[in-house]
Amino acid sequence: MSLYTKFEPFTYKTLGDLEKKIKSLNLDIPINSEVEILQQRIKLENRFIPNRLAIQPMEGADSLEDGSPSELTYRRYERFAKGGAGLIWFEATAISNDSRTTNHQLMLTEENKHEFKKLVSQTRAWSNQSLEELGFKDPCLLILQLNHSGNYARNRKNDIISDDELEELEDNWVNTAILSREVGFDGVDIKACHGYLISDLLASRARENSKYGGSSLENRTRFFLNIIRKLKKEMNKKSDFIITTRLGVYDGVPYPNGFGIKSLEEQESPAPVDVSEPLQLVKSLYDLGVRLINITAGNPHRDAYITRPYDTPIKGEEKPSEHPLYGVSRIINLATSIKKEVPEDMVVIGSGYSYLRQYAGYIAAGLIHENKIDICGFGRMAFANPDFPKQIFQDGIINKKETCITCSRCAEVKRQGKSTGCFIRDPLYKKRY
Repeated sequence: MSLYTKFEPFTYKTLGDLEKKIKSLNLDIPINSEVEILQQRIKLENRFIPNRLAIQPMEGADSLEDGSPSELTYRRYERFAKGGAGLIWFEATAISNDSRTTNHQLMLTEENKHEFKKLVSQTRAWSNQSLEELGFKDPCLLILQLNHSGNYARNRKNDIISDDELEELEDNWVNTAILSREVGFDGVDIKACHGYLISDLLASRARENSKYGGSSLENRTRFFLNIIRKLKKEMNKKSDFIITTRLGVYDGVPYPNGFGIKSLEEQESPAPVDVSEPLQLVKSLYDLGVRLINITAGNPHRDAYITRPYDTPIKGEEKPSEHPLYGVSRIINLATSIKKEVPEDMVVIGSGYSYLRQYAGYIAAGLIHENKIDICGFGRMAFANPDFPKQIFQDGIINKKETCITCSRCAEVKRQGKSTGCFIRDPLYKKRY
């Protein structure tokens, strides 16, 4: 068995141990101890993001029945905001009741927009105070991720969604995005990743006799790009509201079903990477005025190790055959391959760093120093240790005793339909379960 495919848990007691393993696996994961670079601000259109660390969208599955934020939702964003990240990417929020994964997924509506306005205002106040205390002059950027769960929607029975339904959903998405501006978000993410509706359509080569699928990339991207076009048209041209996306550029599913994969006669899993179609899509997004993009991969419902390399899988699932550091390298290289091909004014956010624990700041710094990425986003680490940005800025390293240990417990509990957080580091969730 090759070193690429041998699964091993995280056992690196020193940075040197980690560097040695990366070298033995012949992986391209840059390391740099000069983490001060993570405090640099970065220009995004006519504003600045105060630093190079971001909170990725992490669903807590704890909304009220009508989709409004609950006390637990407020608690989560208070913790995120006080950590000092320059960008907070709010979790997947449903565009309609029948697009929710659970009864406790956030959902923004005309009826509850005042509740979201309170959450945005309070999060901004917490964040700005923290950033000011850390010496940053620019305010935090707040992005709301809007999603339709597609086949994972709670009320859907895996029947094929019609073209007519999709056309109606384009307008539904646009209307909800406009609401997100009304409640105070700086921008909106049209979610296109992780096996949900738009992600599914990007890979829908088998969808026949449809303007939204088939062999044509133009058809498979039509729904996604139509939403962007319509939203741009609805927004005032002078508006500084940001339209962005968290884009899955590689599914790992063998052809013809996956996106970002090679077409081979003999398929393997995970499928070989081919980012030619994702790059075409990103360039189309750029032509439509998109200047911020968040890169991810895989489908956590199916092959979670591609999206978030881990030590322990969800209970009942097998460990992958590949080494977790190979998974980290893959998702890093996917993001850097996109960054390499886009114009300089396109800000690219990378993912997949939480597996690296206390050393993650060094890898983030390495990527920024080499201009391979613009911002490094953390998801599971934010659940476990929302103060990780502050620790990097003040101490130069993330506290080892507070890091995510990639045990998959947060994902497992969410899959059970329960509210979730870190069951190892967060006293509230340790006590609840």
